[in-house]
Amino acid sequence: MANFCLPKINTTKFLEALKRGEITPEKLASFESSAERRAFLKDYVGEEHVKQVNTLIESKMLLKDFKTGLVTAVKSMTGLKPEVKKDIFSKIERMEDLLNPESQKAFLEDIASKKLGTDITFEEATKINELSKASVEAKTKPMATTEEFIAGKETPEQKANRLAYGETLRQTFDYVDKLSPVINKDVVTNVANIPRTLLSTLDFSAPFRQGWGMMSRGEFYKAFPKMFKYAFSEKAYNQLQADILSRPTYDAMQKGGLRISAVADKLSKHEEQFISTLANKIPGVRGSERAYVGFLNKLRADTFDHLLKNADMAGESIKDTQTLKDLANTVNDFTGSGNIGTGDRYANTVPIANAALFSPRKLSATVNMFNPRRYLDPKVSPTARKAALRQLIGSVGITATVLGLANMNGAKTETDPRSSDFGKGVIGKVHYDVTGGNGPYAVLLARLITNKTKSTTTNKVTKLGVGYKPTTRADIALKFGRNKLSPLASFIADWAYGTDAVGEKFETKKAVVGRLQPLILQDLQKLSEEDPAVMIGSGIFNLFGGGLGVY
Repeated sequence: MANFCLPKINTTKFLEALKRGEITPEKLASFESSAERRAFLKDYVGEEHVKQVNTLIESKMLLKDFKTGLVTAVKSMTGLKPEVKKDIFSKIERMEDLLNPESQKAFLEDIASKKLGTDITFEEATKINELSKASVEAKTKPMATTEEFIAGKETPEQKANRLAYGETLRQTFDYVDKLSPVINKDVVTNVANIPRTLLSTLDFSAPFRQGWGMMSRGEFYKAFPKMFKYAFSEKAYNQLQADILSRPTYDAMQKGGLRISAVADKLSKHEEQFISTLANKIPGVRGSERAYVGFLNKLRADTFDHLLKNADMAGESIKDTQTLKDLANTVNDFTGSGNIGTGDRYANTVPIANAALFSPRKLSATVNMFNPRRYLDPKVSPTARKAALRQLIGSVGITATVLGLANMNGAKTETDPRSSDFGKGVIGKVHYDVTGGNGPYAVLLARLITNKTKSTTTNKVTKLGVGYKPTTRADIALKFGRNKLSPLASFIADWAYGTDAVGEKFETKKAVVGRLQPLILQDLQKLSEEDPAVMIGSGIFNLFGGGLGVY
């Protein structure tokens, strides 16, 4: 607002009204609402500028010396120096009885709206003020410093005080979040993401999907059991959010860009599996989202704090923005939530992108996770590089161990990355993906590089682009891309092609049901039809995020 200046034509009208006495401090302070004051000013400053002018004037009304403040406001809006229009300013200086307690409600709305980026009522502004006061009061109680916290020296009393403070923050943030208006594009995005949300419901799939890259960390196994509490208790989930918000390291998390999601009204705050507040009205959806978000938030926050401690012990500056970003990016990528654009500059497009792609952040995270730069670039925080390497080796090692044990117990396993079964264990018709969904990326890369593919049925290796109606690199890439489409986008693509991504004939009823029924129910149904003997074990594997294919 400091740089705001009225256009010349509006400046002239405004100054002439001041000269004539049509605009006076008493008049400006007399209105009962921001809306009334804006209606009065509109004829002088123009409808397109009235809210900025009113916000500036109201901010000056908060000052004890409103006359001086109004002089400053006029100078700011008109760009004129005091000596040029002394008669105008002297007229303002002579005014008295400018403000009384009853008129406060007349200017709170626009000021609060300016700060929050949304229109709010006086009652809402008052509520925010009350919540903020509660937070300020709670913050005065003894709490651990950042150094004490990351060193694990927080006392029970300090923790209790911190959590009480965190609860006031959570209530404030939740309330403000609900004030954001739902605009048309959000309604469309909300509806478009309902199928994606429904597919992710009724399971606890976060650990072995987005959490795959963290399987070797202790924080993974601490967050795992907590997930069930979040699913069945809103209170437990709220306590987690309060805990994270009140940590002395939360500012560092925010500065670094750590992904802390929420079950909120604002779509961009959701995990991309649950970007639809409309679907939350359906039984089971909200609990599933709390479990998903709660597990990932605790895992990310705990891991970030641990890496922050390691960086501090290694002599790195834990106040350096780039160090914090490197640590946060490592945690984000290894929990399936990569940045959209440099520095996550296009984060607000995720809800829309998610309506077209199955999981844009997960796709970005997978690419980043296997990017050699993360491990080799000396400019990246040494602590972040070491953590990333440890996590990658750990997750790959655990995956290889699981596959090895499965092979020893009779399951078929595939080590050739040109085969679709790479990274999977096969028992009968059931194909178990233990790579957290990352295996297909390796398969695509291997096929494109070698220009060959391996059949999962005959084990025959075939050169791409050779023979009658051959499969080409373009076909391989197109099929991969179709498999990464959102439920809605894939429905449109399958309808247009007349077949789905694996070549089966498109049937409207089947296609609709397959995009609205939770994946775990679909997989259990297939198991009951094809191989009931493995239904229980396979169902548990699928429940926690293990990938299943029955064919």
